[in-house]
Amino acid sequence: MMYAADPNIRAKDARVRIETWHTFLSNILNSDSHFSNKVVCELLGSASVIAMAEVESFMRDLVESIIYTINNSNHPINSLQPQLHALHAHQKFDSIRKIETKNESFWRYRLDVTQYHLSQEIAKLPERSDKHPQPPLKGNTIRPRDIQEVGEILCFPHNPSSIIELNQRTALTKLALYRNQFAHAVDTPTEIFPNAEREVSNIMMYLTAIADMLDILAAEWQEVIDKETFLI
Repeated sequence: MMYAADPNIRAKDARVRIETWHTFLSNILNSDSHFSNKVVCELLGSASVIAMAEVESFMRDLVESIIYTINNSNHPINSLQPQLHALHAHQKFDSIRKIETKNESFWRYRLDVTQYHLSQEIAKLPERSDKHPQPPLKGNTIRPRDIQEVGEILCFPHNPSSIIELNQRTALTKLALYRNQFAHAVDTPTEIFPNAEREVSNIMMYLTAIADMLDILAAEWQEVIDKETFLI
C-alpha cells in the first residue's frame, strides 16, 4: 500500500534507480569499447522511458498518499481548501455530465456542488483505482503542467512553477517527448537521437535534473501532510 510511503525515502529510492542509468550512460560515454549508433540510441530511448516511469510512479504515490491522508482525517468538506471541492465532487461531475435534462436530479446535482462551502458532509476524495487514473492525475505522460495542476489542487505550500527550476522543467519536457516517441515507435531511435554522443550527455543531465525535481516534490508532499495545508 504505497500511500504509507515516506516521501523522502520514496524520492531517494527513485534517485537510486535513476542514477543507475546515469552511471550506465556515463560508462558508455567513457568506454574504450565501440557501441554502434543504433545501440546507443536504443539505450537513450530506454533511459527516457525508465526515467518517466519513475516520475509517473512517484506522482501516483504522492497523489494517493495525500488523498488517503485527507480522507482519513474525516474533516467536513467546508473545512477543506476550495480547490479540493472539485475532487470531492468528481463523481458527481461525471453524473452531471451524463444526466439528461429530464432527470429529476439534473438541477439538484448542480446546486449541490455550489454549496460545498457550507456543507458538513465528510470529505471523500476519489481513491486509487486499477480501472482509471486517480484524480487529479489524468493518465497521460507527466509534463510540467500536470505537476502544476496537482500542486494547485492538492494544496502544495509553494507554487510548483516557482520551486521547480527551469532546467528541471526542460528535462521533464524533453524526457516526456522522447519517452512517447520511443515507446510508441513514432520515429526510429536514430531519428529521435540524431547525434547520439551529444545526446548521451544531455540525457545524463536530464536524469540528474529529474532526480532533483523529485526531491523538491517530496518536500512539498511531506509538508502537505505535516502541516495539513489542505485545511482552511
